[in-house]
Amino acid sequence: MSRAGLLTLLVSGLASAQPFLRTRALSNTGESNLCVTWGARKVTYRMDAAGSARTPVEAEFTAVDNAFAAWQNVARGCSDFEFVRGPRIVDPKVGRGSQEDNVVTFREENCRDAVPLTDPCQSDGSCGNKFKCWEHGDSTIALTTSTYSTRTGVVFDSDIEFNAGASSDGARFLFTTISSPPCAEGMETPFCTAYDIQNTATHEIGHLVGLDHVTGTTSTMAPTAPLGDLMKRVIDPGTASGFCGTYPRGKPPVPCDELAQLKSRITARNTGTLGCSCDGVLAAAPWLAVLLLRRRRRG
Repeated sequence: MSRAGLLTLLVSGLASAQPFLRTRALSNTGESNLCVTWGARKVTYRMDAAGSARTPVEAEFTAVDNAFAAWQNVARGCSDFEFVRGPRIVDPKVGRGSQEDNVVTFREENCRDAVPLTDPCQSDGSCGNKFKCWEHGDSTIALTTSTYSTRTGVVFDSDIEFNAGASSDGARFLFTTISSPPCAEGMETPFCTAYDIQNTATHEIGHLVGLDHVTGTTSTMAPTAPLGDLMKRVIDPGTASGFCGTYPRGKPPVPCDELAQLKSRITARNTGTLGCSCDGVLAAAPWLAVLLLRRRRRG
């Protein structure tokens, strides 16, 4: 699949906070009126069986499960959306919508260290999957890649990568699972809170369900995270309202373009049911949206 459709969304810190924003779909002509939204209400996620090399025992798996459980707890109050843990997967592929694996993986090497300069993947953007390496920016903590239809905005697949590779200066993000004490910068160990896996996964799952970054620094969907951050573990009311408003119980996902909403209301009056026409989704051109969480530096 071509990497030409990659969208990197970076939101700068502004004075006014926004409760939630939804991720807009892209097409060949730019941003559309569609939002990236799941049509299905049951989403199965699969952990990379390799886990995290520097996390004790299997704590990383529990931390990711806890993040999905936080979103499931929100869903119970307003939606019939369901997150299901699937079997662990060996050699997962990121950004391949046809597989529908919705993988969560830790990239333990940076692609610049793992990939020969002459390898063909350097030109076609497949190095990350071929060498199981991190091929994005050094300051990015984690990243979600969603594959969706440009005609409907319906998501086929959404994958989460953690950046556990070495940056250009040799430093790494240390992913931890304990709640205290916070690590001192430059003295990170698995026995203090550095870059918390549950905190990071909760944010990235927000992208998985179609939410974008907001400007409020206290939101689950804030675009940056400092060392020791645990705030995103708890889904804030604004983020929860965005999820609930998008996936109301017993009703189809709410579109974000006015024309689609009008069509939905007309369909409801004419047939007595709420619904949307999603036929031919797989025939539409797939697109990739990449949404990331970056480090917030101190000072």
